[in-house]
Amino acid sequence: MFFSPRRRHLFVVLTVMLGGALAFGTVGTAVAAPPPVPVLPALPGVTTPPLPTNIGPSVSDPGSLYRHPADLASMAPGDVIRAVKRPNPFRTIPSEAWQIAFRTNNSHGKPMVGVTMVLVPFNHRADIPVLSYQMIINAMGMRCQPSQSVYTTTDWIASPVDPWGFNFALARGWGIAIPDHLGEKTAYAAVRMSGQVVLDGIRATTRFSPLRLRKSKFALSGYSGGGMATGAASTLQATYAPEVNIVGSVWGGVPTNLTQMAEVIGTDNSHPAFGLAMAASLGLEREYPKELPISSHLNWLGLQTRAQMANACTNEILAVGFGKSAQMVAKNFDMLNAPETRKVLALNSIASMPEIAKAPVFEFHSPTDPLISVKSLDATMKRYCRAGTKVYQLSTPAPEHLSAAAVGFFPAYEWMADRFAGKPVPSNCRG
Repeated sequence: MFFSPRRRHLFVVLTVMLGGALAFGTVGTAVAAPPPVPVLPALPGVTTPPLPTNIGPSVSDPGSLYRHPADLASMAPGDVIRAVKRPNPFRTIPSEAWQIAFRTNNSHGKPMVGVTMVLVPFNHRADIPVLSYQMIINAMGMRCQPSQSVYTTTDWIASPVDPWGFNFALARGWGIAIPDHLGEKTAYAAVRMSGQVVLDGIRATTRFSPLRLRKSKFALSGYSGGGMATGAASTLQATYAPEVNIVGSVWGGVPTNLTQMAEVIGTDNSHPAFGLAMAASLGLEREYPKELPISSHLNWLGLQTRAQMANACTNEILAVGFGKSAQMVAKNFDMLNAPETRKVLALNSIASMPEIAKAPVFEFHSPTDPLISVKSLDATMKRYCRAGTKVYQLSTPAPEHLSAAAVGFFPAYEWMADRFAGKPVPSNCRG
């Protein structure tokens, strides 16, 4: 069976929704497997559960920290549900650490539970500056989100390197908040929901009295997938959480247009990072099960791949999806021209969000980044400039996506320090 290039393109539009700019279910009906399909290799720490008998999105168990209270719906976004004092992550300098569960909203405005971890220096003064740092979480498993991963010592795949970077903020006397920005379903690529979790996590941080941060200034920062959550939070702040005192946000390597990202990746050939692309489409299905029933359009191999990804972190997802393509895992493409599909893409593309970031923005990227649309990113920054937002863009001397993160780190860090210090805001807006 042959499909038009347009239909193939639309399928990849869904499968390249990577929240992480690295871009490269559940479900399946219980039907007999078609003749021979390769069995995926076993991976350390990753079990392949049996194929499900019902069609619906797979969801990783979020754990007891995310338990819903009976009165969740009556709480306001950002209200604290529970807080647990924890030891500081083993790669950070000694600090006071709390995990805070709070009321937030999903993409449909329904109440859900969010979690953020807050680290502050011991015996800190009240209302110190706080950095909300959105880690890169290109994952499907709750074990990969910060509330669990920063304490991982034996699960080397889930264990992140980010805690080393937390020390830059703590040593300067700042607090740092690290939200589980993929939400209680680990809905990878549901960018609008991620932005709301970030903002409600900041609200909860100010409302938890033992931290003494009620009047603190906040900055946002994140790269790639974390940059998408950061960009969404800064874009939604003026309308969703106008009382939150954000002095600036740092966007690094942010994909702002998911459709254009699909075009960068291509539609017909297999890709070494296809696993992240598929995980992103399944993450969106978790958040939009009615609008995007991806799993019901997967073939046997697609369902098997999905089962292996259900609780996987980045490297596992890459290994499972290596060399595959959309054509290999889909049995049909019927849903992809639906208006609901286009609507979900637009809602989760920062470039098409009608809201405008009001706090100053420091944006940096590689000018030759092969994984994001620099043109779309520039257009978004120009739109903010025209609306009066002070934007500073840095085109780093880096050849590709990951190296730009290292090159831009220190300029971005100093920019944030200047915002906390109340210094004049530089801008190189070009239109």
